Amino acid sequence: MIWTYCEQWNNLTETPMNPTTPEQAQARHTSGELYTAVASPGEQSAPTLRVEMRLETGYASAIFIDEFGRDTLDYTFTLITGSFFLETAAAYGYGTSQARGWYADADRTETYEFTIDGVVQRAVEEEGGESKEIRHGVDVSSNWEPIPAFGAYASLIRRER
Repeated sequence: MIWTYCEQWNNLTETPMNPTTPEQAQARHTSGELYTAVASPGEQSAPTLRVEMRLETGYASAIFIDEFGRDTLDYTFTLITGSFFLETAAAYGYGTSQARGWYADADRTETYEFTIDGVVQRAVEEEGGESKEIRHGVDVSSNWEPIPAFGAYASLIRRER
């Protein structure tokens, strides 16, 4: 993976907003300011993943991107007592659409919201409507992740959880 950095990612244009050097991004990481790390398999390849970090507000997100520049999976973490907790996981499906990036509308969204005391709410939205369910007593011990050092995002970007 080749990592590049910016302040934020523009989903509409599929380009970085205010690109930064690794040193500038590391300084933003250290100070807690928002920055985005974008991963591509090669120098001329489209991004497949981005990590957004804003430690001053206790936020991190790992977003997986498909070949059309669309978000397909988003893991959102919140900082609780010195560690990140996976609070929300959202998966987006686009059917046979080949619409690009932000122009694409998901035809199916499946969202899981987790609490530290083991409550999980699942919601599925698709053309036929929306369904919701809540479960209690779920083991969420695997939802905890350490705060990564700059550039060491392996624990946050594990796709299979």
